[in-house]
Amino acid sequence: MLHITTGAERRLLLLAWVILILMVAAVNVPLAISKTRSRTAPPLPTTLQLRGADAADRSWPSTTPHADPWPEIEYWQVTRAFGYRHYDARVTRQSPDSNGFTMDVVHLGWPLPVIEHKQMWWDWDNAAFSGPEPDPAPRLLLRGLIGNPLIVGTAVFVVLCLGPYALILLRRLWRARGGDCVWCGYQLKGVSPCPECGREAK
Repeated sequence: MLHITTGAERRLLLLAWVILILMVAAVNVPLAISKTRSRTAPPLPTTLQLRGADAADRSWPSTTPHADPWPEIEYWQVTRAFGYRHYDARVTRQSPDSNGFTMDVVHLGWPLPVIEHKQMWWDWDNAAFSGPEPDPAPRLLLRGLIGNPLIVGTAVFVVLCLGPYALILLRRLWRARGGDCVWCGYQLKGVSPCPECGREAK
């Protein structure tokens, strides 16, 4: 069997992967916080705006706070920028005496959202939709906290570590095909171990 890797190399690759994931995890939440936009900042252009049946196909941008489902969306809008997504979903008032349903959600973080700011309005006089806080505190999203370090850290690992290492392995395979030592390239001529580096040639 041809051996072109070593245990030390594999351990070093694993260590590099873990370090890159931890580095991304360290900047994950601060990056998300840095994407918070001031209320006085100029508005971003709307990325997508839907009404009527097109909007009804969309789901509410975050979990609704009641056991009874909210009605189908009539207006749905999203504004996107790097690390920033602002959703505005609404249902108009059913009668002059009732409020409509509105959910205003900001997701911060990249590539997955890490922080969620949410404000909600609903029919306050309807007993089925009473109780929860309409303006909850910002919350951390588990999928972004875990997913972003894994996604970004692995991508950087593939580019910076796994790609160059794959080229090294290809060169070792090429040496083995030519009958040379896979480790140093010395012409073996059937000799093993390698007289140049002293390592096992097989």
